[in-house]
Amino acid sequence: MAQVILENVYKSFPGRKGERIAPVTAEPLLTPSNEGLVAVGETPVPPTGGVSVLRRINLSVQNGEFMVLVGPSGCGKSTLLRLIAGLEEATGGNIWVGDRLVNDLAPKERDIAMVFQNYALYPHLSVYDNIAFGLRRTKLGNGELGVGSGEEQTPKQVPGWTEDALVALTRSLPKGLRYLSDKEKAVDEQVRTVAQLLQIEPLLNRLPKQLSGGQKQRVALGRAISRNPQVFLMDEPLSNLDAKLRAETRTQIVKLQRQLGTTTIYVTHDQTEAMTMGDRIAVMNQGQIQQLAPPLELYNQPANKFVAEFIGSPPMNFLTVQVKAPLLIQHSQFRLTLPEVWSSVLQKYDGLSLTLGIRPEHLSVGVPAPKNLPVQVDLVEALGNDTYLSVTLAESSTLQVRIPPDQVVKIGDALWLSIAVDKIHLFDPQSGLAMRSDC
Repeated sequence: MAQVILENVYKSFPGRKGERIAPVTAEPLLTPSNEGLVAVGETPVPPTGGVSVLRRINLSVQNGEFMVLVGPSGCGKSTLLRLIAGLEEATGGNIWVGDRLVNDLAPKERDIAMVFQNYALYPHLSVYDNIAFGLRRTKLGNGELGVGSGEEQTPKQVPGWTEDALVALTRSLPKGLRYLSDKEKAVDEQVRTVAQLLQIEPLLNRLPKQLSGGQKQRVALGRAISRNPQVFLMDEPLSNLDAKLRAETRTQIVKLQRQLGTTTIYVTHDQTEAMTMGDRIAVMNQGQIQQLAPPLELYNQPANKFVAEFIGSPPMNFLTVQVKAPLLIQHSQFRLTLPEVWSSVLQKYDGLSLTLGIRPEHLSVGVPAPKNLPVQVDLVEALGNDTYLSVTLAESSTLQVRIPPDQVVKIGDALWLSIAVDKIHLFDPQSGLAMRSDC
């Protein structure tokens, strides 16, 4: 287990073939005060030109934390994971794993295990050998798995390379005829411990082609777990599974991470996965972290309009309104008086426009009134536990509404929707930043 710290990390690619990224200069480190990053002297940033994939990434993942990176496709989250793993080289900034600066370390020296989206299993090796593969090629496979702990070992009678050859030659023979060195005994113990943990013991002799998608995913997890790394990196590992299996595997991963206590960084574009799995979530867009917070804080207190729209399903509704201080907001179809806590915010925007945000579950069917929204129902999606409505307000504004399943609504119905005023969000129309009623 180890803390992972990213300090002002950038990643750029040349804009065209043959173009080189020039040496870079220093820029002040911009870091939230609660991140606790270690101070550095000068942090390089990328030059102008080329394609900037990541910009000014500052992130501290605590020891044993489950951190989720979420965002739309192309936002840079997988690239950030590859930088941490050492599969890509950062253009600027520092990456720490524990107390080691790993910028110049090869991937195998970083003590990190990565689970890929496509599983990356060896098709010609059994499940057992897929899990054991990494152990046989690392220090973990050289008698450091606790075998013979506390007891004096007898000197080896044959050189190490000869033992490895004997193990390889006899591996396909019946169990009683195999040659097992101390190293191979340690590997065997570790593989079977991991298989028991993931409940894949009956699968150890199968080939990957004989496994289901969920079973392959557990084997990929087992291969990562067996090395007992400081950090797990997971790049959209559930995207190839069906909905039911994805939900089951998601639960297994969370339980497993809590049981092992290993620092985990998990990449996904699915905000449901992010909300249900992460201790904290970093929402990314266009190569930058938009907000870093626990799941419910992201949902209830989004930092900007992008986070508000991305987190939540169906997404938040947005309407442009005019402000009339101290507490009135007006739309062409309704007028709403806000609670007193908004008075200081609205005073600054008197006579100006703001963006009103309201989540689908905070709209309800009401009665005709100036404060309510007159809409027409365009689509009804009855899911059993909830019913989703797609409705049209005047001026072709489309809204999403979540209502109780026992409330009968038909396509074409004219409704009046009531807004829960204590649940509204207001955003600056230029910057997109959220306004806080308690500021």
